[in-house]
Amino acid sequence: EFIDNAYAEKVPVAIVTAYCKSGDKVALSIVEMLGQERLPNVKVIGDNEVEQSMYGQLVLGKGVSSSLEEQLVKEVKKAASAEKQRIAEEVASMLKLSVDIDTTSSERLEKIVVALRAAAEHIGLPVNNCVLVAGSQPGVSAAKMIGMPCVVMRSSLTARGEFPSAKGVMDGFGGADLTIPKLRNKIKS
Repeated sequence: EFIDNAYAEKVPVAIVTAYCKSGDKVALSIVEMLGQERLPNVKVIGDNEVEQSMYGQLVLGKGVSSSLEEQLVKEVKKAASAEKQRIAEEVASMLKLSVDIDTTSSERLEKIVVALRAAAEHIGLPVNNCVLVAGSQPGVSAAKMIGMPCVVMRSSLTARGEFPSAKGVMDGFGGADLTIPKLRNKIKS
């Protein structure tokens, strides 16, 4: 229903699956739910679309060689993360504990930012004219980093979460909760 309303109001819709762990499965289920006749009204942004986007090529280094300085910065970040993990493990062994530090968060956030920028590029709009309908904090954080307005759709996983940087919070996908007029009202407020 949301897709049909968006199409009727000439609002482009991009479904970003590139930063999901099971992005291909998500894309396939979306295609099955929408049906072939409504698929042209939606752009599904997966890993291939991100890699083919100009921003994706620039950031991911596909087709564009990154400078020596950029490569060094990436290597230093990796080395620093590995050193943090090593120190944490050493301290934990002295205290007879086990520890595992999440060192992928900044890389994951960067991947989400690249995916959101690629989605904006594919639908032909500036980032600040797009709205991310997010289902998790990493999406909200990435949208904030690039100035993309964001509305959170609550789910069982985010029921207790707080999203101060989101323009609004709505309850669940489907039904009357997610409509173009409601999104516009959330963004304006």
